[in-house]
Amino acid sequence: MESPHVSDTAGQTVAPVGESASTHPGRAACCPRWRRGSLLAVALLFVLGVIFHRQWLPLLVYPLLAPTNSHPGAADVVWIRSSDGHSLPTEDAISQAAAILRQNPDAVVIFTEGWPSRLVELGVLPPMVEVLRSALKDYGIPPERVIELKPDQAGLWYEAQAVANYLKRHPDTDVVFFVEEFGGRSTSLVLRSAMGDDVYRRVTLVGVPHPLFSAQNWWRCRAGIKGTMVGYLYLIYSLIEPRPVVSPQPLSLDDFDRLIPECPES
Repeated sequence: MESPHVSDTAGQTVAPVGESASTHPGRAACCPRWRRGSLLAVALLFVLGVIFHRQWLPLLVYPLLAPTNSHPGAADVVWIRSSDGHSLPTEDAISQAAAILRQNPDAVVIFTEGWPSRLVELGVLPPMVEVLRSALKDYGIPPERVIELKPDQAGLWYEAQAVANYLKRHPDTDVVFFVEEFGGRSTSLVLRSAMGDDVYRRVTLVGVPHPLFSAQNWWRCRAGIKGTMVGYLYLIYSLIEPRPVVSPQPLSLDDFDRLIPECPES
């Protein structure tokens, strides 16, 4: 005797009454077997990822990197930048800059500053351009070979414009720009936008490795993980909007004091 079928309100036939997964053992065993195979594949990939992590983890940061070169070659201008107003690139970058300057006696250093430091304004720290001149003097480079450019507004985009204007006045000069290694790609996007293709072709980016991590071991320390995250954030922002939408304006100490609300009288 055939099992009666139950129909829904639309008249479509559904499963026969009394028919269950037990009447189709192949269908019941299919799902557990598929899930088991998926879990084994995921576990195998995880184990392989852990074993060979030194091979694939460096690939994650390659889109961020600037090319590193211990011997960038001859150049007419070396561009050194302080992004925060109270620190300079590593000693390795200073020594490479000094080597270029010794190789070309007519070469100069262009110094730009991203944001003026409050500590410098208060006189706690000396100006970074003087720190750079002192550091290069230890390598035998006279201070007058360091030129400071001061754009009207703060930020890498405006600094790049100031350097581009200098290069337009000196059409036969080539530039070596020392940049943080993990910020190389985002920096190149900003420079190309600010300088234009013709001037940007005369700029060579040289990545300065971080003293705590590199592309080969960035996952081993917190600074490396943070540097990778920040590098990708800057890269995404530089892809979307290389030029600042709103021009940042540095505040003087008087402006900063005026922004502090006064305490209400008791």
